Parts: sequence; C-alpha cells; structure tokens
Amino acid sequence: MKALFIVNRRSGVRRRRDITAIIRESCAWDYGIAESERKEDLDWILEEAARSSVDVVFAVGGDGTVHEVAKRLIGRTFALGILPTGSGNGFARHIGLPMNARQSLQSFSKMRIETIDTAAVNGIPFIGTMGIGFDAWVAEQFAASSVRGLLTYAAIAVRGFLRYEPAEYDITIDGEHRRLRALIIAIANSSQYGNNARIAPLASLQDGLLDVVVVDRLSPTAIPAAGARLFHGSLNRARGVSMKRGSHIVIRRASAGPAHLDGEPITLGDTLTIDLVPRSLRVLLPDSIERV
Repeated sequence: MKALFIVNRRSGVRRRRDITAIIRESCAWDYGIAESERKEDLDWILEEAARSSVDVVFAVGGDGTVHEVAKRLIGRTFALGILPTGSGNGFARHIGLPMNARQSLQSFSKMRIETIDTAAVNGIPFIGTMGIGFDAWVAEQFAASSVRGLLTYAAIAVRGFLRYEPAEYDITIDGEHRRLRALIIAIANSSQYGNNARIAPLASLQDGLLDVVVVDRLSPTAIPAAGARLFHGSLNRARGVSMKRGSHIVIRRASAGPAHLDGEPITLGDTLTIDLVPRSLRVLLPDSIERV
C-alpha cells in the first residue's frame, strides 16, 4: 500500500514536528508527507497523489481537516485514512480509531477498506453530521475561539443556552411533511459531534439513511439528563428529542443563517435540501471495528 499523509501546517510547528516524527517511526508502508497551509492546497496535493498512484490519503488533524480532505475524495478511487489529532475527532471516534496517533497507525494491520455513504446539503458534501439551530450557533462561536477542547465548547453552549430562541421550521423527510419549532435540527450520517457526544447514537454509515434529530426547547431541569444521555449514547430516549430516518430531507426556515458541516460553521440559505449519497467514499478502517 502507498499512503499520503496530509498535515495541516497551521497546527503549530511543534505539533507538526511531533506528528511527522510519529508517522516516520510507526508507518510500515510506502508513504509520503505533504504539508497544507490552506484548503486550496489540497486540490493540487491530490492531483500529485493521483499521479503517484497513492492508495490511501490520510487526513492528519481534527474534524475540520477530515471534512476538507474527505469531501475531495468522494467518488474517487483513493481511500480516506484518518490520523486524529484534533480536539473532538467525531468521525474518527465513530469508526473506532484510537485517539493516540501511534496506536491509530498500528490499528490498520488488516488494511480493511469499506465504502460508506456520504451526504450533501445544497450540493455541498459532508460525511458525518450537519445541523442548524443552536448547535450551529455554538459551532460558529467555537470556531472563533482561540481555546479548543470540550470545556470551551461546553462553556460556550452554557452561556448561549439561556438567550438562544428556538425557531420555526418546515421539514419534509422522504415526502412526509411537518411544521415544528426546534432548538436543534441535526442530520447525521455518523453518530457523533466529537468527544463522544453522540447526537444520533444509532446512526450507520452504510444503511442508506440519514438520522434526523430534532431537539425541542429544553427546560433547565431537563438539561442534565439530556446531557448525560448525549454522552452515554442514549439521546434517542431523552425527553424532548425525536428521531426519524430518511434519504431526502428538505428544511425551510425564515431566512438564511448559520449551519455546520462536520462541525465547520457555514452560512446557508433559507431552504436546505439534504440528500444521501450512497456508497460514495472509500474509508480505511481499524482492525477492531465491526459495524460502521
């Protein structure tokens, strides 16, 4: 196997040096390392990879890096590999990767590659989760923060919760329409946001369906129980949370506004059309994973 590791140059000199050292010490395959400073660099890096007959392209970083690399591999012969070095690592956790970089590299001895579903909203790809409402607002605030990690994310969410107002939405799932008021609408191909916060604990990457999670306005007394279920993988049983599955979802809201794709903030229009793209991305999986 021939692998290419794409390392984000903006992650800091020391961190970049450490991860490249781990790759050199632990990788048993023929490999190369490419450093990327801007998202636009990825296009020419992948063109070079195609000319070099690379089999697996590793996204070295967090969910943002994985998102940018993965969406460029959809429909191509490359397989996506992940070396998780971010703060949340939601997609990496879903597929069962160890959070230790050296252990992650050692987990691929069987060279198991599976083809998974992806999705797109208004033609823009994502591989794990997308959302609108309060979680999109939190993602926007988190992206602007200079301090990463779960504690920062939680602090932003707590500060914003009391003043964030739910909105009205029209939502159609595979032709079934309803109007609702929601704090969060999440569309999940994989199960979690990151840090084991499982917004859609039953989601699968190969079932041909997206999980639509609607969270109502929660009372202050209901928040601790919902938070516990989020991290215990039982949010589907929480009061004020409903889930439905479908492959074609249309959401209409009053105006354009924030959304997030794989945790990355983006502004989208008042009408969101989300479609599953079945079996469209090849992914290198760790030996231990049984179901994705």
